Amino acid sequence: MPEITPPRHFFARRPATRRLGVLAMVLACLANGPQAWALHMPKESELGPQALTPFMQSSDHIWDAVLPLPDGRMVLEAPAWLGNTGPQLFIRTPDGATAPWPAVLWGAAQDSTAPDTAAPTQHIVAAAGLTRTAEGSLWLLDSGVPQREQPAKAAPRLLEIDPIRNAVVRSVPIQADALQPGSILSGVAVHGHTAYVPDSGVGAILVVDLQTGVSRRFLDRHPALVATRPIMTPQGPLHHPSGGLVAVDASMIAVSPDGSWIVVQPPGGYLSRIDTAIFTDPHITPAAFEESVTQWFKTPSLGGLVIDSDGTLYWSDITTGSIQSYTTGRIPRRLITDNRLHWPTTPGLDGKGHLYVTASQVDRSGAFGGASSVNWPITLYQLTLPATAPAH
Repeated sequence: MPEITPPRHFFARRPATRRLGVLAMVLACLANGPQAWALHMPKESELGPQALTPFMQSSDHIWDAVLPLPDGRMVLEAPAWLGNTGPQLFIRTPDGATAPWPAVLWGAAQDSTAPDTAAPTQHIVAAAGLTRTAEGSLWLLDSGVPQREQPAKAAPRLLEIDPIRNAVVRSVPIQADALQPGSILSGVAVHGHTAYVPDSGVGAILVVDLQTGVSRRFLDRHPALVATRPIMTPQGPLHHPSGGLVAVDASMIAVSPDGSWIVVQPPGGYLSRIDTAIFTDPHITPAAFEESVTQWFKTPSLGGLVIDSDGTLYWSDITTGSIQSYTTGRIPRRLITDNRLHWPTTPGLDGKGHLYVTASQVDRSGAFGGASSVNWPITLYQLTLPATAPAH
């Protein structure tokens, strides 16, 4: 924590005992107030390797997100951009069986012979983010872009899935005027009737009214949302086979349980926090908009993040193969570092003391060009979380 040095006149002509009392009060305010300084991430892990156990494996799919359901089922995302063919969404039942989800038709691959302009009304074209609301609905972002280096196959949209009925119950198109040339939407967070979607191709936040379908674009090309830092792997910066650095703008997002703030970041960037009130304030100035983005933590390169019901963030660190957490009180924790976690992606929480995360080997997948060199099988791990957590 940085040293706080008040001006010299602050203690002038005050008795020593009173000076100490005033200093204690000032430090307490600084420590507990909204301006509290973030602590550094601990270097040592809290958990040993025994806390991380293989949960399931696949010899033909690379999962990049896992979402446990309250009834013991688990939703797995196997997006096309990682080289997956066939279904992009699966359900895993408690007995270990998996099947395309929410239905065979929706989970099936789009007809590769269909023209790019074909409307894939009942096919997932490009799964690009998955979240579950407090009310129990699931929302999937279909970006329409199966491969980042190729043109879009369809317009982006948000799909609402009812996990009880195992059916898509609503499709909300993203309006074209909220996009830019080169836009590739990735990630989704939903609270109430509002969805927040980052643009990983041209950094921005899209705010979608799920009732009216109106899509609005904010913070276009804001420095906190664009790829100003490389994605760092254990071997160094991530490059294309051609030699250039891989650049991905904001693609990771979460919304607080009460909907009052979101956090967002590019994979190689830093975590930023934004109060959601700015998106509905008709009087906010352009300057205030730009200044509303607060750097929340100097994160390493991330493979994904998720938020718990108490506002605690959990993220996967691809640079060191770690799972870390960050409370609303800005307390960082290094839960585990393990060399089995080769490019861990978006984790999932079951609400019963476990976190699930896949070692997805994204850098070996061919997603950024080049041939695939994945070491099969892909493993989904279960991490038993510490029994206690520090106060917020």
